[in-house]
Amino acid sequence: MTAKIIDGKAIAEDLRRELTGELEELKIAGARPGIATLMVGDDFGAGMYRGAVEKFCGEMGLGYRSEMLPSDATDAAVVAAVQGLNADPAVSGILPLRPFPVQVPDSLVIQTILPDKDVDCFHPFNMGRLALGEHTFPPATPRACMELLERFLAAEGKDLAEELEGAEVCVVGHSNTVGKPLALMLLNRNATTTVTHVYTSNRGNLAKHTREAEYLVVAAGVPHLIGADLVKEGAIVLDVGINRVVVCPKCDALNRSKKSPCKACGTDLSEAQSKTVGDVDFNAVSQKAAAITPVPGGVGAVTNMMLARNTLRAARLQLENK
Repeated sequence: MTAKIIDGKAIAEDLRRELTGELEELKIAGARPGIATLMVGDDFGAGMYRGAVEKFCGEMGLGYRSEMLPSDATDAAVVAAVQGLNADPAVSGILPLRPFPVQVPDSLVIQTILPDKDVDCFHPFNMGRLALGEHTFPPATPRACMELLERFLAAEGKDLAEELEGAEVCVVGHSNTVGKPLALMLLNRNATTTVTHVYTSNRGNLAKHTREAEYLVVAAGVPHLIGADLVKEGAIVLDVGINRVVVCPKCDALNRSKKSPCKACGTDLSEAQSKTVGDVDFNAVSQKAAAITPVPGGVGAVTNMMLARNTLRAARLQLENK
């Protein structure tokens, strides 16, 4: 069996066209949809994400505001910055860019954001609504997984709700940003949902769960964690992982850094090539699964579109509540 490719880039382009029309309608109605990022300190990863959000907003025609505070900012200063974003009518959605310095608790920042501007479902109010199956801003990456599934199944002449009812679904990873909310979304669709994580692996029990899954979603942050031996024949596999790795030129083993010799054969990696891979061994698993998302070009391609959709919805709600 050779898996069908679930093309996130193509789906993202379809979504872009749909959302562009909605954005223009909102602007005509007087809304100013836009995203603000809040960054405290100079974390490299947070800075990279800030730049990516700014670029995406420019491409989509969304407004963008960047709020940046020094690493020694007090919690009071950060709260004041968030309150300023809450009050800005040109800010429809607020994205807190973590990590924050130790003196600024995540929970303080997140709970200061207005739930109506919490477009990535960090606030306990919105997460609670998600858990209860009520309408809210779904977190972007889990929603991207559901969107990919829904559109892929529709192209196959199938209905997502019918396909998920009672189906065995395994989520690998239990982060607050992907694994946990995705599990809630699947449960809300009446899927038989199992969540596994590092402690499942530590007990040697990962395989018994993944091998039973008709739908397997992997968001563990471990390069090529899932090989063909861990996948059920004919499963649909969504790979959320994005890992930058160094490939050994001698044995093809994946390594985290060029600074150390290859973990498998000891080869010097200082001149080795880097590449981006997922948590799933794509080449191996695609010979066993019915369908699979690539990395890059899968879930990540659709995630920003889900963030844009939430931002437009927030702008519409704010316009209606004027």
